Amino acid sequence: MPTIQDQNLSATQVIQLTQAMLSVALVDGMHPAEAALIGQFYESSRSADMPTTSAMLSGTHAFDATAMVGCPADVADTVVLMCLMCGYADGHLSAEERTLVQSYAAALGVDDARFEALLGQVRDELIGALSHLPDAESVANVVRELAAGG
Repeated sequence: MPTIQDQNLSATQVIQLTQAMLSVALVDGMHPAEAALIGQFYESSRSADMPTTSAMLSGTHAFDATAMVGCPADVADTVVLMCLMCGYADGHLSAEERTLVQSYAAALGVDDARFEALLGQVRDELIGALSHLPDAESVANVVRELAAGG
């Protein structure tokens, strides 16, 4: 799944978003696909004066959503989108991951309707990424799982 690159994020916001993604990944244990997504996002967004990617991936992962309260709506959307992508990176968004991302969304002023729209966007991207596969039945099974699991 492609990561979102937002050149409008400050260094602090990139670090906070990375911490949020790490917190989601750690809900049910860090999966290699989650680590890869987080590392790719951070590496593509970091500047030379920021901690290294390996330091971010191995450091403390506590995310305090209240530190981002009042951020612009597009930044809040980016946090929610990237956290949802991280949750789905291992193939399944668990109920605990969804609850955590919803708590971040609420803290950042993303209402339930917008959260559901962002969740739908992530699902659509996942389905789009799979749609080129020759085995249509497998794609249909994944679509059913995404519809049921979210």
